[in-house]
Amino acid sequence: MADALHVSVDLDGLGCYHAIHGLPAPDAAAADVALRCWVPRFLELFAELGVRATFFVIGTDLRRELDVEGPGVAILREALRCGHELANHSHAHAYDMVRDDDGALRADLQRCDAALRELGADPLGFRAPGYTHDGRMLAAVAATGHLYDSSALPSWSYYAAKAAAIAWHRVHGRRSQSMLRGAGSFLGPRRPHVHRESGLVELPITVCGPLRLPLVGTFLLSGPAWVRSVLGRAAGRPGAHLELHAMDLGDPGDPGVSPVLARMQPELRTPLSVRRERLAAFLRAGSDYQTLCDAAVRMRP
Repeated sequence: MADALHVSVDLDGLGCYHAIHGLPAPDAAAADVALRCWVPRFLELFAELGVRATFFVIGTDLRRELDVEGPGVAILREALRCGHELANHSHAHAYDMVRDDDGALRADLQRCDAALRELGADPLGFRAPGYTHDGRMLAAVAATGHLYDSSALPSWSYYAAKAAAIAWHRVHGRRSQSMLRGAGSFLGPRRPHVHRESGLVELPITVCGPLRLPLVGTFLLSGPAWVRSVLGRAAGRPGAHLELHAMDLGDPGDPGVSPVLARMQPELRTPLSVRRERLAAFLRAGSDYQTLCDAAVRMRP
């Protein structure tokens, strides 16, 4: 992790965004838009620039594709063929997953892992929905055979923005499924480390400056100019870890994207061509991109 750069992509679908904005569930016919439309755009860009990335996959979405041999199966297998890593982003992607009892935590993790193995992957990493995690969850992650966790986003400014967004939705009569519980998930060390209790390698997402601005796609590609400037300084920095979401290369015209969501989601208010070029410019500054699993193996006690 000290020398290479790292890119991870959370494959959150439309339903995740409707949940955090307190919107009704999206059309089921568009359930596969993240895998079918958004992931191929990342694969194309990463191939152009020689980037190896880690994709965090939601088990329910993959299971649905496996059951009908949907297009997402071939797309994710292509990601594996190209040297990318597929990791566990939970099965149900419940934002309150941290509240589950130990048995439910393990069952969820195992179901996602089983789908990934059926696809041909060897899942060794985990990221919690909404980053919200605690020691008990990490113990379950370790007990189910994972090598590393990458749920830490040590950004108090992100947590403040999250709290403000939840309050804004409440004022407008919508109930976000995002959680204010778990403030500790947004504190802690910036550097990779090994958890004493679980033995997991922790690979935090990079934060920048005294505000601890998070190096995530929403802010890097669609944020205010001054935020993009601060985050842009991390380009090419050894050890930097950029976290993206599939929607970072989404488009308002994609199947199932409603006008309401397009207005609410910052990514969709910035033209796709602009976001793609901003991402490409950031990635071009680096030359050695490795998966998170590569980093965790090097740090293994």
